[in-house]
Amino acid sequence: MIDGTAGVAFDTDEEDDVMAKAATPATKKAAPRAKAPAKAGATKAAPARNPATVKAAKDHPIRDQLAATRDTIKTEAGKKAASLKDEATTLANQASTKARDAAAKGKDKAAEAVGSLAKMLEDSAGTVDSKFGKQYGDYARSAASTVAGLASTLDQKDLDELAASTRDFVKKSPAVAVGAAAVIGFVLARMLKGSNNG
Repeated sequence: MIDGTAGVAFDTDEEDDVMAKAATPATKKAAPRAKAPAKAGATKAAPARNPATVKAAKDHPIRDQLAATRDTIKTEAGKKAASLKDEATTLANQASTKARDAAAKGKDKAAEAVGSLAKMLEDSAGTVDSKFGKQYGDYARSAASTVAGLASTLDQKDLDELAASTRDFVKKSPAVAVGAAAVIGFVLARMLKGSNNG
């Protein structure tokens, strides 16, 4: 056949080949290859190790020494941790005991100071009677009686009972508790200031 544009003659077989090449994509996929036959020993278990190789694996003095050192360090660390825990518990118990002793001494001193205040109020009630009248003297005697009751309560109760009763009192009447704390603080400050000057 002759191409009309170029005047070149093609054989029909050649023309079919050219058309087939034009119709197929530029890259052809390769046909899948057949798998190679599996090796005969691939499915079998690995052969046993040579006894000399096994013995060489066990004979690692550095590894053994490291393992022994690690075990020793773990044991010593455990002992030290237990020792430190015991020391901390002992110190906490000692601190608690000392704090309790100091609080008990403070309670005793407070009871003594409040008792002294009650005695001072009782003694001054007569002077208040003569200077301001019997009504104000009665107020002083009432205050002295209340303060003496407080001193007695401080003296008789232990710290836990005092803490519980104080909590209950503050819950029941917080305004009175704040006022009482202010008055007690003022009186104690005056007493301490007077004892430092004298």
